[in-house]
Amino acid sequence: MRERPRSRRARGTPGDADRDRATATALSYVLTLGITALLISGLLIAAGNTVEQQREDTTREALEVVGQQLTARLMAADRLVGANGTDVVVRGSYPRSVAGSTYSIAVRSGPPPTVVLSATVTDVSVTVTAATTETVANASLSGGDVEIVYAGDQLEVRSA
Repeated sequence: MRERPRSRRARGTPGDADRDRATATALSYVLTLGITALLISGLLIAAGNTVEQQREDTTREALEVVGQQLTARLMAADRLVGANGTDVVVRGSYPRSVAGSTYSIAVRSGPPPTVVLSATVTDVSVTVTAATTETVANASLSGGDVEIVYAGDQLEVRSA
Protein backbone atom coordinates (compact mmCIF):
# COMPACT_ATOMS: atom_id res chain seq x y z
CA MET A 1 0.00 0.00 0.00
CA ARG A 2 1.13 3.28 -0.96
CA GLU A 3 0.51 6.37 1.08
CA ARG A 4 -1.05 9.20 -0.65
CA PRO A 5 0.67 12.46 -0.28
CA ARG A 6 -1.40 14.92 1.68
CA SER A 7 -2.52 17.96 -0.11
CA ARG A 8 -1.24 21.32 1.05
CA ARG A 9 -4.72 22.63 1.02
CA ALA A 10 -5.90 20.20 3.68
CA ARG A 11 -3.01 20.94 5.96
CA GLY A 12 -2.78 24.62 5.22
CA THR A 13 0.32 26.56 4.51
CA PRO A 14 2.92 27.01 7.23
CA GLY A 15 2.15 30.79 7.66
CA ASP A 16 -1.63 30.29 8.24
CA ALA A 17 -1.26 29.27 11.90
CA ASP A 18 0.77 32.39 12.72
CA ARG A 19 -1.75 34.63 10.97
CA ASP A 20 -4.66 32.97 12.83
CA ARG A 21 -2.92 33.54 16.17
CA ALA A 22 -2.25 37.19 15.35
CA THR A 23 -5.87 37.71 14.29
CA ALA A 24 -7.18 36.07 17.47
CA THR A 25 -5.01 38.30 19.66
CA ALA A 26 -6.09 41.49 17.88
CA LEU A 27 -9.75 40.45 17.92
CA SER A 28 -9.56 39.59 21.61
CA TYR A 29 -7.98 42.97 22.34
CA VAL A 30 -10.68 44.87 20.38
CA LEU A 31 -13.50 42.92 22.04
CA THR A 32 -12.01 43.57 25.49
CA LEU A 33 -11.75 47.29 24.77
CA GLY A 34 -15.33 47.40 23.45
CA ILE A 35 -16.80 45.60 26.45
CA THR A 36 -14.79 47.78 28.85
CA ALA A 37 -15.99 50.95 27.08
CA LEU A 38 -19.62 49.79 27.32
CA LEU A 39 -19.31 49.00 31.01
CA ILE A 40 -17.62 52.30 31.84
CA SER A 41 -20.17 54.34 29.87
CA GLY A 42 -23.00 52.47 31.60
CA LEU A 43 -21.50 53.24 34.99
CA LEU A 44 -21.04 56.91 34.10
CA ILE A 45 -24.65 57.22 32.94
CA ALA A 46 -25.94 55.52 36.09
CA ALA A 47 -23.74 57.69 38.31
CA GLY A 48 -24.88 60.85 36.51
CA ASN A 49 -28.54 59.98 37.06
CA THR A 50 -27.87 59.20 40.71
CA VAL A 51 -26.09 62.51 41.26
CA GLU A 52 -28.94 64.44 39.60
CA GLN A 53 -31.53 62.60 41.71
CA GLN A 54 -29.53 63.35 44.87
CA ARG A 55 -29.36 67.02 43.93
CA GLU A 56 -33.12 67.19 43.42
CA ASP A 57 -33.76 65.40 46.73
CA THR A 58 -31.39 67.74 48.57
CA THR A 59 -33.02 70.79 46.99
CA ARG A 60 -36.50 69.51 47.89
CA GLU A 61 -35.52 68.87 51.51
CA ALA A 62 -33.86 72.29 51.87
CA LEU A 63 -36.91 74.04 50.38
CA GLU A 64 -39.19 72.14 52.76
CA VAL A 65 -37.11 73.34 55.73
CA VAL A 66 -37.23 76.96 54.54
CA GLY A 67 -40.97 76.65 53.85
CA GLN A 68 -41.65 75.21 57.31
CA GLN A 69 -39.62 77.97 58.98
CA LEU A 70 -41.36 80.70 56.97
CA THR A 71 -44.85 79.37 57.68
CA ALA A 72 -43.96 79.01 61.37
CA ARG A 73 -43.04 82.71 61.45
CA LEU A 74 -46.20 83.57 59.52
CA MET A 75 -48.31 81.71 62.09
CA ALA A 76 -46.37 83.41 64.93
CA ALA A 77 -47.20 86.80 63.43
CA ASP A 78 -50.82 85.70 63.17
CA ARG A 79 -50.85 84.78 66.87
CA LEU A 80 -49.32 88.15 67.80
CA VAL A 81 -52.03 89.96 65.84
CA GLY A 82 -54.63 87.77 67.54
CA ALA A 83 -53.26 88.87 70.92
CA ASN A 84 -54.19 92.50 70.03
CA GLY A 85 -50.86 93.31 68.43
CA THR A 86 -51.01 96.30 66.13
CA ASP A 87 -47.37 96.86 65.17
CA VAL A 88 -46.35 93.31 64.36
CA VAL A 89 -43.11 92.66 62.50
CA VAL A 90 -41.55 89.18 62.43
CA ARG A 91 -38.21 88.80 60.68
CA GLY A 92 -36.47 85.72 59.37
CA SER A 93 -33.19 85.12 57.63
CA TYR A 94 -33.04 82.32 55.08
CA PRO A 95 -30.31 81.21 52.69
CA ARG A 96 -30.23 82.97 49.33
CA SER A 97 -29.67 79.63 47.59
CA VAL A 98 -30.15 75.95 48.36
CA ALA A 99 -28.10 73.12 46.83
CA GLY A 100 -26.46 75.60 44.46
CA SER A 101 -29.77 76.99 43.18
CA THR A 102 -31.50 80.26 43.94
CA TYR A 103 -35.19 80.00 44.70
CA SER A 104 -38.33 82.09 44.69
CA ILE A 105 -41.03 82.36 47.33
CA ALA A 106 -44.66 82.83 46.35
CA VAL A 107 -47.20 83.48 49.10
CA ARG A 108 -50.81 82.77 48.12
CA SER A 109 -53.78 83.88 50.19
CA GLY A 110 -56.01 81.03 51.22
CA PRO A 111 -57.93 79.58 52.66
CA PRO A 112 -55.57 78.19 53.80
CA PRO A 113 -52.66 80.44 52.87
CA THR A 114 -49.83 78.60 51.14
CA VAL A 115 -46.15 79.27 50.59
CA VAL A 116 -44.71 77.89 47.34
CA LEU A 117 -40.92 77.68 47.05
CA SER A 118 -39.47 76.98 43.60
CA ALA A 119 -35.81 76.34 42.75
CA THR A 120 -34.56 78.08 39.62
CA VAL A 121 -31.90 75.57 38.48
CA THR A 122 -33.72 72.30 39.14
CA ASP A 123 -37.38 71.73 38.47
CA VAL A 124 -38.23 71.35 42.16
CA SER A 125 -41.16 73.05 43.85
CA VAL A 126 -42.48 72.69 47.41
CA THR A 127 -45.81 73.87 48.82
CA VAL A 128 -46.38 74.42 52.56
CA THR A 129 -49.69 75.51 54.08
CA ALA A 130 -50.06 77.89 57.01
CA ALA A 131 -52.91 77.89 59.51
CA THR A 132 -53.75 81.56 60.08
CA THR A 133 -56.86 83.43 61.17
CA GLU A 134 -55.76 86.71 59.59
CA THR A 135 -55.84 87.28 55.85
CA VAL A 136 -52.48 86.87 54.14
CA ALA A 137 -51.62 89.02 51.11
CA ASN A 138 -50.27 87.48 47.89
CA ALA A 139 -46.55 88.10 47.46
CA SER A 140 -43.58 87.04 45.35
CA LEU A 141 -39.98 87.39 46.48
CA SER A 142 -36.60 85.68 46.43
CA GLY A 143 -34.89 83.81 49.21
CA GLY A 144 -32.88 85.70 51.80
CA ASP A 145 -33.99 88.06 54.56
CA VAL A 146 -37.77 88.22 54.91
CA GLU A 147 -40.14 90.12 57.19
CA ILE A 148 -43.79 89.52 57.92
CA VAL A 149 -45.68 92.72 58.67
CA TYR A 150 -49.25 93.29 59.82
CA ALA A 151 -50.45 96.06 57.52
CA GLY A 152 -53.87 97.20 58.71
CA ASP A 153 -56.03 94.22 57.91
CA GLN A 154 -53.70 91.57 56.54
CA LEU A 155 -50.31 89.94 56.96
CA GLU A 156 -47.75 90.78 54.27
CA VAL A 157 -44.57 88.84 53.51
CA ARG A 158 -41.80 91.09 52.11
CA SER A 159 -38.07 91.13 51.47
CA ALA A 160 -36.29 92.74 54.42
